[in-house]
Amino acid sequence: MTSPASPAASPAHNLLGLELLRFACAISVLVWHYNHFYVVGTTHVGFEVTQQPLYALLKPFYEAGWLGVQAFWALSGFIFFWKYAQPVSQGQVSAWRFAVLRFSRLYPLHLLTLLAVAGLAWWYRQLQGSDYVYQYNDWPHFALQLAMASDWAGRSEWSFNGPIWSISIEVLVYALFFVLCRLGLTRWWQALGLVGVAAVVYALKLTPHPIVLCVFFFYLGALTHLAHEALLKRPRGQQHAVLALGLLAVAAGTALVASGKLRPMFYVALLTPVALLVLLDWVQPSSKAAVHWINKLGNTTYASYLLHFPLQLLLACLSRALGWHWPLHEPVWLLAYLLTVFGLASLVYQAVEMPAQTWLRQRLDKR
Repeated sequence: MTSPASPAASPAHNLLGLELLRFACAISVLVWHYNHFYVVGTTHVGFEVTQQPLYALLKPFYEAGWLGVQAFWALSGFIFFWKYAQPVSQGQVSAWRFAVLRFSRLYPLHLLTLLAVAGLAWWYRQLQGSDYVYQYNDWPHFALQLAMASDWAGRSEWSFNGPIWSISIEVLVYALFFVLCRLGLTRWWQALGLVGVAAVVYALKLTPHPIVLCVFFFYLGALTHLAHEALLKRPRGQQHAVLALGLLAVAAGTALVASGKLRPMFYVALLTPVALLVLLDWVQPSSKAAVHWINKLGNTTYASYLLHFPLQLLLACLSRALGWHWPLHEPVWLLAYLLTVFGLASLVYQAVEMPAQTWLRQRLDKR
């Protein structure tokens, strides 16, 4: 994270709890996609979720790890309201500058992984005679991927590096966020109204388009930011009381979701804001080493999200080409997979993401 653009925003070192939650969300998605190792072509072969390594410990991630995406959206809403809401509404950040900041952050690694997956997908097709996991790997979908618009139509025709779908939807919400902020719609009741409208549209099933859930969770994160700012102005005892009530609500929600009486989606909508507030309050390390490592973990999340499928596709190609078989049921394999992804992500963040981001901003952000 960088310094906030708004003087009233919280100092960046006080937001380390966000980095830990981002890392947990990344773990969630990676474990959820562990099932890809059992795919031959586009069909799962021999996959039984309860037999996966460390299932007892990681059951929520194996069963509903896809909800890490929704939590990511809420985190984005929190960060964007912290960093951009007031500067954009006051005209301090132009549309061009906002677009450059987002493009330079997201696009370089997206392009790199897209090209890598395109090459590996061709190799896998030569070996297997079909595509791997995602089957819409043709030129029209490649063009949509190049524009980071793969799921704008809401068709769920996942292609190439499939996980990018959530980023393509979030890009649309970034544009909505900028327009609404420029119109001055940054107050808590306005954010609550957007959350309410999205909730009604989702509940009534008026459209299956994923932008509905993205708006809901993004502005849920925005509301959490506004609640956090308000909470910081209250006496410490009141802060503790609010956090205690939040934890009690999460405990009740945990019992309900475990008994099947609460949908996991609704549970994540409860858990994420509470986790944000609690982690922001509790994670205040004084050690520079702790701050460094927490930031390092947070910095791996975007790269890990885009790198894990190319890595799985590479291993699938090697398996088909060389006849290798992976010990998928062994905890050591799962741990090796996670460590490899995050290790690569850390290297890519330093060697690719940051240099490309700096280079693009120096050349595009002249205003």
